[in-house]
Amino acid sequence: MSDLKSQIGASKAGRRFIAQMRYFNEGDFRKLRGFMHSGYYDLVLMENPVERRLLDLKAARRLHGRLKVAQVEAAQDYSIQLIMQGEKGGAPLRLRLTVNESYPHQITHYSLKPVDGGSDDCRKR
Repeated sequence: MSDLKSQIGASKAGRRFIAQMRYFNEGDFRKLRGFMHSGYYDLVLMENPVERRLLDLKAARRLHGRLKVAQVEAAQDYSIQLIMQGEKGGAPLRLRLTVNESYPHQITHYSLKPVDGGSDDCRKR
């Protein structure tokens, strides 16, 4: 897992992912709300507000439990694509996260979907 952590943490998108997942896995949605307010690009939040995003993530947490990285599909400086596995089992999930290139590298795209392309429990954002 340390190889996965170093591969993910080497990118700006990966560092945003790590911060968001820490709050998600701890179940600390108050801190996650604050992270989203400051860590997501304003135009992205206009399309899909923080409160709606939190509802989706709370549903994902109830359904899958904590998530861990099973595989890194792509890790570039400003985007990352990972296969996630929930502690409750079930189908693996594909997480995609993109940040803007300028500091503070706010999130411009986030999606969490089943790998098999089936029903979208965790809607694209």
